[in-house]
Formats: sequence, C-alpha cells, structure tokens
Amino acid sequence: MKKLFLAVCVVFCFGCFVTAKADVLTIEEAEQQASTPRPLVTTVEGMPDKNDLEAVRAFFKQRLKEVNVSDSSELGDLNKSNAMDIQHSADYIKALQEKKKSAFEKIYDEALKRLDKKDEGFSPDTIFYEEVKQNMQDVGGVLPDVPVVSVTLPNGKRVLAPAREHIPYLLTSYNILPTGLIEVDEEVVVISNGQKLKNGLVKVMEKSTRSRTGVTKKLDVDLLSVSIDGKEVPYKLKEIGDNIVFAPKESYVLESGVYTYRFKYLLDRKLWYYKDFTEFYSDITSHYGLVITSANAIISVPDGKTFLSSASLSGVGSALSPERTVIARLNDNALGFASLLPMNAGEGMHLLVSLDKDVFISPDFGRRFAWFVTDWGDILFALLGFLAIFGSYHLSWKYLKENQSKSNARLRQNAALQRYVLDGVCDKRSFVAAILELMRLRVVDIIKENGEIALVKKSDKTKGLSWGQKKIMRALFGKNDTTIDVAEKNALKFKRAYLILQKNVKTLHTMTTLSINFGYLGFSLGMLLLSLYAISYIAINPLETGLILVSSVLVMMFYMWILIYPYRSKIKKYVFRTIGGIFIAFNVLLLSIYVHFWAACLIAAMSYAILVYTRLFSDKNGLIKGKIADLERLKRYLTDNAAQIATGIDFENRQATVFALGLEKLYPKNMRNQNVYRLDAAQKLIEKL
Repeated sequence: MKKLFLAVCVVFCFGCFVTAKADVLTIEEAEQQASTPRPLVTTVEGMPDKNDLEAVRAFFKQRLKEVNVSDSSELGDLNKSNAMDIQHSADYIKALQEKKKSAFEKIYDEALKRLDKKDEGFSPDTIFYEEVKQNMQDVGGVLPDVPVVSVTLPNGKRVLAPAREHIPYLLTSYNILPTGLIEVDEEVVVISNGQKLKNGLVKVMEKSTRSRTGVTKKLDVDLLSVSIDGKEVPYKLKEIGDNIVFAPKESYVLESGVYTYRFKYLLDRKLWYYKDFTEFYSDITSHYGLVITSANAIISVPDGKTFLSSASLSGVGSALSPERTVIARLNDNALGFASLLPMNAGEGMHLLVSLDKDVFISPDFGRRFAWFVTDWGDILFALLGFLAIFGSYHLSWKYLKENQSKSNARLRQNAALQRYVLDGVCDKRSFVAAILELMRLRVVDIIKENGEIALVKKSDKTKGLSWGQKKIMRALFGKNDTTIDVAEKNALKFKRAYLILQKNVKTLHTMTTLSINFGYLGFSLGMLLLSLYAISYIAINPLETGLILVSSVLVMMFYMWILIYPYRSKIKKYVFRTIGGIFIAFNVLLLSIYVHFWAACLIAAMSYAILVYTRLFSDKNGLIKGKIADLERLKRYLTDNAAQIATGIDFENRQATVFALGLEKLYPKNMRNQNVYRLDAAQKLIEKL
C-alpha cells in the first residue's frame, strides 16, 4: 500500500503539470518582457481594474479559495511588515472550520480527485487508479491503509501529509536592506524516510548571479545559523564547482520522521543596479531535488518603499510558466509568492522584482573594490605571488653571479661528501674514505697482514657517530662480529654498507644545498603560502579551501619532481614524464573547481618555479659553486703543504680527506705518522672490493 500511495504522489505531481493550461515562456522571452519595469499586478484573465485595490484583493482571494489557501492565522502576526494582507470571507472560514482540513490536506485531497480524470498522460497507471478509487469510499481527507504522517507547521498547526520523502512546506523570506544586503530566513518542513535525506538536508545555491547583459558576479554569503526543530546544529559552507553548499559540519544519520529546518543567512551582491531601476532575482525550489508541495516566498523592502514590478515563473529549463504561482501584495513594502501546484523535483520557482533605484544606497568605491577582490582576488593574489617568486629568483641569480663564494652555510667535514661535491661521484674511493673516518673516530681499524685486508671493530660506543655511520657499522659487523675479512664471503656485507653510504651522501648533499639555498627557498615558499592564504581568506569556507589548495600544491610538486627528474633511460623518461604531465593537468582542472582556472594555472606555475629554481641553485653552477671553490682551495692547500701535514699532528684528521681527493701519493709513511697511517691499506682495500 505504501508503494501505491507513493505512486499517487508521483501521478499528482506530474499530472498537475500536464493538465495545467498555461502559456510557456523561455528564459530569454521572460527577460525580454521584463526588460522594463512593469506594473505590479500581472495580466490574468478576469483581472479587474488595477486601480481598484479592493477589487484586486477580492479577485486574489477568490483565486486562492479555488486553489490552495489557508486561514489567516497561519500567516503569523499581521502587524509585521512581511505579514499577509489578505482576509478570507466569513463563509469560507466557516466552511474551512467545518471541514477541519488544512491547506496540505486540501492539496492531497485534490491529488486524489485528479485520479477520476481521464486526461492525457494518466493512462499507463490505470490499474493503480482503480485500486485507489476503491479505497476512496470512506474519504474524509485520509485514505484507509494509506501511510500518512502528522506534520506540525512552523505556525504550530498540525496537518496530515503522505509518508513519502518530500517537502510539504517551504517559506523563504527575503528582507532587502537599504544597503543592498539581504537577510534570508528560510523554513523547510521535510519528511525523511532515509533515502535522499539520510544524512540530513543539504541546501545548494549557485555561487554566482548573472545580469541581463550577461555580466556574472560571485555572491557573498554569510551563514548565521541552522536549526532543526528549534535546536541549532553546526553547518558549514562549501564551494563545489558553480555552487555553494550548506552542509553539516559533522556527519550524522537523520532518522525517519518529520523535521523543520531553518536556515538564516546574509546575501550580498544579489541585486543588480541598472540605470532606471534595481532588480532582485531568486529561484527558491530547484536546488532541493525533492517534491515540494507548497512553495512560498516573501520579499520585503525598507518601510516607505515599494515595488515597480514583479513576476514569478515556474518550470524546468528554458520553458517557464507564469500561471502556476500567485503574487499578492502583503502591504506597500512586501510581496507574497505562493505556488498553486506542487513543484516536482528539480523544478524552479523563479522570483523577479524591480525596485526604485532610490530605495538603495549606491555602492561606493570601497565596496566595489571589495567586490572586485571577491570576483578576481584568487587570480590577483596568485599573479602577485608568481611575480614575487620569479622576481626574487631573478635578483638572487644576479647576486649569485657577483658573489659566488659568499654563503654562511657550512659544508660538513665528510670526506665522501666532499668528493661528491667536488667530482660528482660516490664510488669505492668514497667508501674507503668513509672507513678511514670511522678509524679516526676509534671505532674501526684497517689491518693489512700478508697481503690480506681485514676490518676490526674496536669499540661498541656509537655516541659520536652520525646516523649514516651507525647504519654502515651495523651492515658490516652486525650485532656480534668484531672482525670482517675483505673476501668474497663478505661481499654482500660490503655491498650493503656501500649502498647505505651512497644514500647517505646524496641526502647530505641535498641538505647542504637546501641550507645554502634556504634564504631563497624560504622566501619563495613564504610567497606561495601567503598567496594560498589570501586566496583561501576570500573563499566561502577559508579553512576547507586552504587545505584543498595546500594538498593540491603538494601533489603537483610531487608530479613536477617526476617531470624534471633526470632519467637515464629514455623509456622511463617518456613514460614517467607523460604520467606526471597528465596528473599535473588533472590537478589543475580539479583545483579550478574551487578557484578560477587561471588562478589554478598560476599556482601550478609558482610550484614549478620553486622546484626548477631550487634545482638550478643546487646545480654545480648554482649556489653550491662557492663550496666547490672552497674544496678546490682545500685540495690545493693539501697538495702544496703535503710534507708539513704528513709529519704533523693533524695528519690523522686529514687522512680521510687526502684519500677521498686522490692525494695519497703525496703523503708517504714516516716515523711521525706510522701508528695512524692507513693510506697503503686503504689502497689495497679498494683493490679487494
């Protein structure tokens, strides 16, 4: 029976629209007709003289009786500026009281009555209609065995509605202030059964509005509060594509039942200022995606002001009808709009009013500039950030050429690293130089006996070792070994230790270049983050937008690193660079959902510039060039002063560097250094590896 009643609702919603004999307009035609403010009273068949206010009121009261009206108590306090200024006849009120039916019960009764009609479009479900009519003998407002729920409206009145997930009642109130700011109070009564509303009601609105001339501007939305049945719940605003989404901050499951949602928020930039008038437009229904039984709206302007014209069009897409809604003057400064028929899911109820331009305070330069920043700020901030990064690196490169050796960063006293910086290699000589450094630290010794070479562990103390040296020690000696012969059986241990050294040297080199490049890198990253912060700040949801921007930048930088990595294999080069380029392009398109496309491109350009310039500065001809010059001076010093160093007390500390730079032939063994001299054993060790 539940499925049967749902079918009735669907038939009613679609059947109402099929049987309505209204003229259909396109959006372009509607705009053309509304290009000049028109009189408030719409031209409808039977409309009395518009200058006879009493006759006009009587006409609207009669129309409301014939379709969907409720008694005046549902409209709240009539003394308020947005109160309905319509009174029903005594006979009608008496009849309403006798039937004891609300406007909603009347709507659903009307839906059932339509089943008796044989209009075109009802034939596919004739069997269902016959079954329903069999169950309609009792009538009285509610069908037997048809699931219904009792709904309490915002005015406190209780009505019956079908137990189908839909919106029985919607009232959106717009209070337009003299500044052009709009206070919006929207009440939505929903019936949930765990389908579309499983996680609560989500409200969607377009984040931009468009003028008659095709100009587009972003809306400025400030969410004040959201409540469910009078209890405030935390909601947030999100920008997704062309829409602003009102969504719960925390996920929850909305149990089946009847709920009254209330959204309160402020809208700015919703008005369009033309030469002779100001215009307000809004669609109050299409974004919910649910059947709306009764859609209503109130538009009020400051006291003492009035409307030049009004229009309301309902329908889907470009085909809109003015005959499915009624417009009533509530008082001089307030209009009421009500749907005469339920709105199907996705159908729009479009409201358009023209107002005297003198009603509003014209926006000054400051406000217009703020609007400009709102519209184009993401592109502006991204462009400024890119120019700052590009300009800083240009100046830095110029400074670099003039002051190659000026740098406060210190190159570590690591023989393998020094060889890598000077010659660009980490080979067997580098590995043996690392062993000589371990010997200087008194944890390892190189023993040469009878042409054989062995490494001896002299101490378990690792306090003075770097993390790379500790890993080399573990790879060579494990936990229990104290001596390791340089032989085939231990080749795997030496290979593991050698790979550890290579990785360690490259890491140290990266850290060295970063430390040298810290000022430039820090400035560019700062400019990037500052740009992202500024872009996020002007967004609807700054925190969420900021997280999305930072995440996108990190992902893009990863794929950009793949793009610029120097591959040795041509196949790998083409494959990985193609993949990197595809993912970067995809990331830019994804980012353009939240910011302008050109802003996304500029953010990608900033990220790429940082990576490319950092790599250039880390190159041999970059900032590291000053350190290379220092090492070349050190090599000349060790060469020119070999005799003094070989017999001095500093030989032991210099031995690893001497070997790493290939100067061991200049340093023979003598009486002064014979106890610590291992250059001959080091040369033999290279031959054995």
